[in-house]
Parts: sequence; structure tokens; C-alpha cells
Amino acid sequence: MTVQSPGPIAPTAVPSPSPDPASLARASAIIGGRVIRQFVRNRMMLIVTVAFPLLQLFMLLAAFSVLVRDTQDVDYVQRLAPLIVLTTAFSSILTTAIALWSDIRSGVFDRLRAMPLDMRAYVFGRIGGDFVRIMGVAVLVTLVAHTVGFRFSRGPLAVLGFFGIVALFGMMCSALAVAVALVAQHPGIIVRYVQMPTLVLTLMSSGYVPLEAFPHWIRPAVSVNPVSLAADSLTGLAHQGALTAPVLGTAAWTVAITVVCTVVATRRFTALTRRG
Repeated sequence: MTVQSPGPIAPTAVPSPSPDPASLARASAIIGGRVIRQFVRNRMMLIVTVAFPLLQLFMLLAAFSVLVRDTQDVDYVQRLAPLIVLTTAFSSILTTAIALWSDIRSGVFDRLRAMPLDMRAYVFGRIGGDFVRIMGVAVLVTLVAHTVGFRFSRGPLAVLGFFGIVALFGMMCSALAVAVALVAQHPGIIVRYVQMPTLVLTLMSSGYVPLEAFPHWIRPAVSVNPVSLAADSLTGLAHQGALTAPVLGTAAWTVAITVVCTVVATRRFTALTRRG
């Protein structure tokens, strides 16, 4: 009797262990720490996100403080400082997008994929590190602005609300940075499609001067500008001014842009993690 040898045995799939929240949090913290260390060691990022906004604060105060006070009856530092705080978050879009693009193209991303690592840790760590950086720089700039006259006059809850708006704005900026980095084919595209729009939105905002200082025909666009809404929210929380409409407008812009960017980034990130 002929004994037939058994055919090749199909490998048994080993079920992947369910993700451990504690391990995911530790891995995310490690990635976030790497993001912060990169920021501290990168002179260009420090100049773009810290030194340049502070230089802008001092120069504009020296040039226009008296003029705005005499023509608009506004304490200029109370209006300008919130915009400068937002500028630190806005400028982080470019630096974050380029750093993330470099991680993906330089092989760092592929090395992480080859490790027994839940790739969600990279996303959470990247976002968490950027959030800590944005809020840390915002606090630093606010403290420096305090030395030149910026004050909170509406109590502790308003101060918390002030930095809550900065956090919302920073969340929107982080979402934009991740989406742009995942979609862009080279850094030139990032610079082209981030730097000019952010500059235009900043210049056409009510952060530098009140809305009433703009020509009538452009005021509708300025009033719905997300930078105007966020700057007006911060000005109102710090000193005086309307709160309901600017805060709701800032929240609406944040939710809308974050949702759109999250959908785009999720699709692209899924494709990258499945590649190869």
C-alpha cells in the first residue's frame, strides 16, 4: 500500500493581540517627545514659530501703537498680542507639515512600520507633541506680551477660555499640517499652498486693526475670516469685546476644517500603512 505524503500545511494565522491602551499611550508619548526634541533642536523652527512672532510684536507696537490709539481709540497691545499668539500656531502648519513629510520620505515611517508598533501611536504622538509645542509657545508669547502691557481683565475663567481658543485653533492647524504633508509630493508644494494662504488670512484679519478700519466692500470677508474670529475671541476674553459670535465662529471653522482634513489624512495614512 502506498502511503501518500501530506500536502503542504497552510500556516495558521496568529491573531494579533488586542491593542493595549497603556502601551499605545507610552508609544505615543515617546513619539510626542521626539517631536518636541526636534522642535527645540531646530533653530529654523524656533525662529519661525517663536522669534519671528515676538519680533513682529515689538516692531508693530513701536510703529503703530500711537497711531492706532489716536485714530481708533484702541490700546493696541490688547488687540495685537492675541493675533501674535495665533500667529505662532498658524506658522506651525508649515514647519509641522515639512517635518512630517520628511519623516515619511526619509525612511523613518518605514522603520516604524517594520516594528511591532501600533501605527496609531505615530499619529497620536505627532498630534500630541505638536499640541504641547503650540500651547507652550502660546504661553511663552503671552508672558512676553505681558511685559509690554498686555493684560487679562476678565478673571481666571476668561484666561482658561483664552487658551481654550488657542487650543482649538492649534487643533485646526495640526489637522491642516497633517493633511498637507500626507498629500504633498514635495516640500515646494507645502510652502506654496501653506505660506501664501496663511499670510493672506492673517493680513486680511481684524487682528491688526478693528473691522471698522477696513473698507466697507471687504468687511464681510474679513468678518468671517477664521483668523479674525479667533483673534476677536481672544481679544474679548482677555479685555473686552463680543464673545458669542467670534467663539461660535471659531468653533465652527475648527470643526469643519478638522473633519475635512481628518478624512483626507485618514485615507492617505491608511494607504501608506498598507503599502508594500
